[in-house]
Amino acid sequence: MSKIKLIAIAGLVVAMVLAFMVLPACKAEAEVTKETVSVGAAEGYAYYETLRASAIANEEYADAPAGGHTLAFTNIMGGIPFCEDVWQNVQDQWVLAGGNPSDLYYADNQYDATIGLKNADIMLAKSPDVLINFQFDSKVNSIISTKFEQAGIPIIAVDVPTPNAPFMGVNNFKVAYLAGEEAIKYVEDMGGIGEIDNIVLMQMPSAGEVVMLRSEGFYQAFADKYGADVIDPITIRADGGAGEAEQANQAMTDVLATIPDAENVVLTSVNAQTMSGVLAAIQTAGRWDPEKWIVITQGADVTGNQQVVDGMVKASIAYFPERYGEYLVPASVALMNGQLVPPFMYVENEVISMDNMAEWYPEMLE
Repeated sequence: MSKIKLIAIAGLVVAMVLAFMVLPACKAEAEVTKETVSVGAAEGYAYYETLRASAIANEEYADAPAGGHTLAFTNIMGGIPFCEDVWQNVQDQWVLAGGNPSDLYYADNQYDATIGLKNADIMLAKSPDVLINFQFDSKVNSIISTKFEQAGIPIIAVDVPTPNAPFMGVNNFKVAYLAGEEAIKYVEDMGGIGEIDNIVLMQMPSAGEVVMLRSEGFYQAFADKYGADVIDPITIRADGGAGEAEQANQAMTDVLATIPDAENVVLTSVNAQTMSGVLAAIQTAGRWDPEKWIVITQGADVTGNQQVVDGMVKASIAYFPERYGEYLVPASVALMNGQLVPPFMYVENEVISMDNMAEWYPEMLE
């Protein structure tokens, strides 16, 4: 069996395990609308769900349960729209929960594993009641987990897992598969898989196996539709680095050099920042043609939505970072008050394209 097939099968197995693990914690998701989000968890999470209800309604939490507590938040990288949206929502929800802004500690990890570890040590010295760990490197997260566990301080992991910590973020396989299904629509419009020269997966190995599912799920959607024997020979996996545009730009430049004659290409990446570098590399090489490149990305933050509006990306899978605090703060406050939280808190998702941009993000069209 080829290495590619082994990776795909391993990714699918991990995704299935994660899916089964979350079943006891969550009921079936409700249909996503702008006004509502899915709720409902096992009876043991009633306190968390009560706090979530206040967060979703954007109203003050009953009895100010965050009062007198401290919360630490480490951000992947300040200045990136996605991360800024997450941080802003955490701040807003902390105040609604009755928390004092001065008791909310912040550090910018600057997309650097070394800085991320240093920031964790700084936060550890502050002895917060809970740490929200938004840090990309899976190895560093393991170190952070050990240190905070020894100190008796619980952690909530954001988007990239931290050992022994509840996870809040996306179901990576699900969003990748969703992106793959969206790409397949355009492939069919183009005439089918026989018209496609290559499928490029711009990945992020440093974030660990779970985040790798964010691209392997994309591959699986194509394999399920057309067969692995058809997809494997045209699939290219590339290391886009830690999620920054510069590293992804170089990675895509290298990929283009290996496929000089490819014209009709399907492309995906783990986030809009990576895609920015990838798209720049394609344009610099003089290879860009919006009719021949089928590009789907993840996140649908301001950067990703602008890529859609500019016609560079067909669609982006929305994570709604502006709502992350609606999960993170209720979960943090629940832990502060000795209550249980779900092991997995998955955000809702939506495919954002020009067909529905006006509905979800009208400000992008102003």
